[in-house]
Amino acid sequence: MKGKGKRAAIAGGILVVLGGTGAAQEGGSAKPASEMRRAIEWKQFEYTCEGGAKLTVYLHNETVKVGYKDKTYLMKQVMAGSGTRYSDGKTVWWSKGNGGFLQEDAADGNGAMIVKGCELNTPLNASGTGTITGTVTYLQRMALPPTAVIEVELRDVSKADAAAEVVAKESLTAGERQVPIAFTLPYDPGKIEASHRYSVGARILVDGKLRYASDQAYPVLTKGNPAKAELVLKAVQP
Repeated sequence: MKGKGKRAAIAGGILVVLGGTGAAQEGGSAKPASEMRRAIEWKQFEYTCEGGAKLTVYLHNETVKVGYKDKTYLMKQVMAGSGTRYSDGKTVWWSKGNGGFLQEDAADGNGAMIVKGCELNTPLNASGTGTITGTVTYLQRMALPPTAVIEVELRDVSKADAAAEVVAKESLTAGERQVPIAFTLPYDPGKIEASHRYSVGARILVDGKLRYASDQAYPVLTKGNPAKAELVLKAVQP
């Protein structure tokens, strides 16, 4: 007999659904790898809605799965005058920019609202990339040379017994600017897991030598933390 099954896992903000037949066939031979079904990757987005309600959207091409309270809605993208609209014929998920709402589908577009005022926990820019903003500064009264390099990193600090994983990194040159220096750190939302902890760190190099570095964690993105951080660096003794 042939056994069939599916299993799902969320890794790096992507829901992966694996499906296929049992390995055994008549004669005990394994099914060729080329005949196995390809994994489906779902990008995961977390929203906070009116009244603090939580809503999760899984996106794959023109299909979404919307999880709200104890229900999951599987929808296909449909025509919309503005924004992006998905429907299963009974319920609509309508998103525009970093916001969205869930309501009952109606011909006149005035179906009963299920939940509204939903905003992405990790805002995206126009290209669909997440961004973390903030400033880098230090307390010493010392000017930076124009060639100074500021490096900002987004790190996954979930594992207490392992080194933090760098999720995203951005470098900028000081030029004529002095601290506090503003930064924008882009990252891939698909690499973010709601159950993980993330922080931002930075350092400043002068002529390739480390001069300033952050010595504390600045939590961002998950666990109710914002997508913004004001980093205060400490001088590093040569």
